[in-house]
Amino acid sequence: MKRKLLIFIGIVAVIIAGVGYYFSQNRDTSIGIDNSIANEDSKVGTTTLDSERVLVVYFSQGGNTQKLAKEISDQVGGDFRRIEPITPYPDGDELLDYAKTEQDNDERPEIKDIDVDMTKYDTVFIGYPVWWYTYPQIILSFFDNYDLSDKTIVPFVTHGGSGMSGAEEDMQTYLKDKNVTVLEGLPVSRNVIENDQSETVSNWLKELGLK
Repeated sequence: MKRKLLIFIGIVAVIIAGVGYYFSQNRDTSIGIDNSIANEDSKVGTTTLDSERVLVVYFSQGGNTQKLAKEISDQVGGDFRRIEPITPYPDGDELLDYAKTEQDNDERPEIKDIDVDMTKYDTVFIGYPVWWYTYPQIILSFFDNYDLSDKTIVPFVTHGGSGMSGAEEDMQTYLKDKNVTVLEGLPVSRNVIENDQSETVSNWLKELGLK
């Protein structure tokens, strides 16, 4: 009996430690939203892509993904848009529970119109922070609201240690009826996001054969 109790206590301790590690790794450590970074149109890029046929779209809660998205947009050109929820997400520890509940319930938060004609684009770069090892539900709202049929999708993420978390496969599965092509994504740790990411982005684009 005592041995079983010790085993049970050990299992509980491991679970608690795992949950604690997850929360410590995903606690909000953001650089903050830069309100001077605005939506842009018809930027000229420095890649082999036709910049008139490119869209860079992103969701950013605390600014980390926004910074990465801006660097990507500056290099690939095209149009640049931010995905924003009608009802703002909470901040801090409250966000962790909120995002998990939203995911468990498979919710689709309502988003603001990003004012684009999706038929214009061949290539769509999509960025977001990794929440609970996948994309926030708001990305699915974007997928549901904008037709990505026959497009090449290029994901990029900011994260606290989980990397891409299978984003490419998840997107390919969710959009399986849209005939999309999903390229290898770019994961950037929040621990280095304050550094200049221009070389990181440039090298990634070269690996994809876009530079």
